[in-house]
Amino acid sequence: MIAKFSGNLLWRQSPTAVFSALTERRHNRSSDQSDDERPGDRWLKYIFTGSCVISVTALIACFTAASVFAQNAATSSKITVNAAERFQTIDGFGVNFNGTYFRDAQAPMIDMLIDDLGATIFRLDPYGLLSWEAVNDNNDSNVMNWEYYNDRYSIPTFEASWAAARYLNSRGLRPLLALSGIAPDWMLDSNAPPPQHKVCGGSSGMGHAGPMKPNHLSPTMYDEFAEEVVSLAVYARNRARIDFQYFGPINETDCYPAEGPRVDPDEMPKLLSAVARRMKKEGLGDVRLVVAEQAIVTTDYIDPIIQEPDLMKQVGVFAFHTYGSDSVGLQVERVRASKYPDTPVWLTEYGDLKDMDKSAENEWAGFSVAATQRALRALNQGARAALYWDAYDNYHEHYPRLTFYGLIQNVDHVYSPKKRYYAAKQLYRFVRPGSQRISAAADSPGLTVSAFRNDRADEFVIVAVKKAGIDHVQVVLSTAAPLPAQWELYQTTRKLDCAKTNTVPIRNGVADVDLPDEAIFTLVGKVGKS
Repeated sequence: MIAKFSGNLLWRQSPTAVFSALTERRHNRSSDQSDDERPGDRWLKYIFTGSCVISVTALIACFTAASVFAQNAATSSKITVNAAERFQTIDGFGVNFNGTYFRDAQAPMIDMLIDDLGATIFRLDPYGLLSWEAVNDNNDSNVMNWEYYNDRYSIPTFEASWAAARYLNSRGLRPLLALSGIAPDWMLDSNAPPPQHKVCGGSSGMGHAGPMKPNHLSPTMYDEFAEEVVSLAVYARNRARIDFQYFGPINETDCYPAEGPRVDPDEMPKLLSAVARRMKKEGLGDVRLVVAEQAIVTTDYIDPIIQEPDLMKQVGVFAFHTYGSDSVGLQVERVRASKYPDTPVWLTEYGDLKDMDKSAENEWAGFSVAATQRALRALNQGARAALYWDAYDNYHEHYPRLTFYGLIQNVDHVYSPKKRYYAAKQLYRFVRPGSQRISAAADSPGLTVSAFRNDRADEFVIVAVKKAGIDHVQVVLSTAAPLPAQWELYQTTRKLDCAKTNTVPIRNGVADVDLPDEAIFTLVGKVGKS
């Protein structure tokens, strides 16, 4: 839209600015203008531009329309999905679960996590600490003292966890048995040099107790440590009758001492090899290790591990944690470049850390929006699973305090879902194990998006986080295969809890979705359904 006066251009001005400019130019016109043409008279009605006559009213209307168009462009975005470009297969989604508080009242809560949320992986910690072997069971690390271990693993704390694991088995799930926390003092030393890699620091940044000494797992105690943790796995299978496939013997050894004893990247293969050897000796060769469960997601624990072929025969998953903007991309690249490119990468902890801030704003912005972005970011970088920390609010021994990281609120063992539960449901409920991630891109930094193809269900699923400022999203689906006729739209917002809000038609692969609020949304398109 151009108005031309004396060779100058009035370009992309607001209607008010154009009107003011026109008025000023009218007062400065040459003297051949007739006296009866004064502001407010006939000259205000028309602007002459060669042979074209444009009314001021029409010009202002055009500028107003252009302004609205520009605003719409600024608040619209496009998601482009290419179903022909496929990536990793999804193993599942789930939660971290403290098994020590299991009781009958928790069974409906677990059912809700499975049946409503869609959780299929439970990373179950049966004790919360590594220090149950407070004194050495005997003086021979090659011989397990079962009189000692049978007594330890039958105390109420462990019995509750075994009951939780058996309940998961009854629901068709095999828990990931994962150990964490402070190791026995007699296995630790203070002989390690300062770490050459990034560590959490004395408080772990998570409200833990301050630094304790010693905190380094002594290399001379690797066989003793292996005996301790493998004895638990043996008891879980043979005495507690737990069916499990994955075992995580160590946790966040870069976030010592509360999360786990200090084990540096160059030490990790030696420790894990001791564990793997003992597992084979005790008849657990079919159980796969989940490693290294590190807190600093970018630190390279992988390369030293993959240099050990015997150890890699026992490794089933490379696992990482993140509560920030860094994610698993570098680790996925390391795995793909190795001799073991098909080893799955899982994000076994994500969420948010400010659990003591119980405000509605933090619940939404931190534990819902930011946490979901972390999950989608990890998936887009190659993760095959994501597990929220935590399933429910509970007391963690290694903090030690009552924590509020859970998807589910726990008030005197009465359980109710929080907003973050519904945010996670936008992903867990609709992206089922066996789905394959496909290419998805957004043209706005205000959109974080992942897309999936579930061949078994013959459906496409898009999960996205939309920040404020975007109120319209155009979704373009490119595929040679048959297209769905419509998208079913589900939203979690500050006011909605994973609610179905619309059915959006797809025309020639294109759909227009109006989303006026900041939202976590899911689009489900079933092929052949109209």
